[in-house]
Amino acid sequence: MPSVKNLQLSLAALLLLLVALCAPVPVHGAPADLPETSGEELQDTGDFKRYKLRDIADLLLESITRLRDEQFQRDFGEPVGNMTNYDPVRTEMPLISQSDRCRPKNFSAPRCLKRIYAGLRTYEGYLGYLEKENLTTAQLTDIRQWTTSLLKIIKDKVDDTNIQSVSSPPHDEPAWKQRTFTHSILYNLTLFLRDANKAMRHMITKGFDYVRTENKGSKWLS
Repeated sequence: MPSVKNLQLSLAALLLLLVALCAPVPVHGAPADLPETSGEELQDTGDFKRYKLRDIADLLLESITRLRDEQFQRDFGEPVGNMTNYDPVRTEMPLISQSDRCRPKNFSAPRCLKRIYAGLRTYEGYLGYLEKENLTTAQLTDIRQWTTSLLKIIKDKVDDTNIQSVSSPPHDEPAWKQRTFTHSILYNLTLFLRDANKAMRHMITKGFDYVRTENKGSKWLS
């Protein structure tokens, strides 16, 4: 039979095992307590606004491009590749030109941003016309929201005192003319946003006060 001493040792070992099993297991690599940051505090930071500007601009361009293609195929019954055939009948609308100084070789962030703001204001005025043309409602809702958000961010950085925007959609025009005008809005806005987005990315990198006075510069990176 086991001795009393051996029995005591066995009981002690069993007790230690039970204590070890009941002890909490440490979590290795758990992050330290992080300070809570509200959404409002985050939105006040410059970095957040810059990258929010970029993300909204990308979403807007993607949606406008998709809507442009859908409208063209629906209203003209032709493949997207045939859009160039409609260059002669397309209505002129705001685009970004060399004189707006949105390209690297003569870049001026203040002047370029003012042009982007004025152009977006004009296209914003055409959104109501697009809504009447029975286009995809969900997409137009997103497009209006993103356009408003983009204008709000840009407005904080430009002096809009003398900025004028003119949106003059046609009224009581033949159906073909209305389809062509709708196509003009979506086609031109796509081109406008492509250049605007490249310029805004340049501003995010260089700063919203950046001005290049040299006459040389590389082309946009695709």
